[in-house]
Amino acid sequence: MADYIKFTVIAEIGIPKAKLNDIESWNEDITGETYIASVIKDHVADKGLLCKLDVIEGEVYSEVKEYAYEVINHKAVEELEREILEAKNCANGICED
Repeated sequence: MADYIKFTVIAEIGIPKAKLNDIESWNEDITGETYIASVIKDHVADKGLLCKLDVIEGEVYSEVKEYAYEVINHKAVEELEREILEAKNCANGICED
């Protein structure tokens, strides 16, 4: 995925209980999680995109979204700190660490 710009998607997907029961009756290896992952991966692949994903049952959308923003902000601050620390600016020919 070197030539791809990457995005992270946070989504909450609901399946009616009757549909989930039907899906799980098809085969013992099919769960709600594997079904959702399959639907998303198939649709993404049809559009020529690549994706990695995990599907986890639970109502944690708001918390995960908030945490994702915290991680993004933390990475931005780390990158800024790294740029500042690695900068070799010398004022009037005098370099300071």
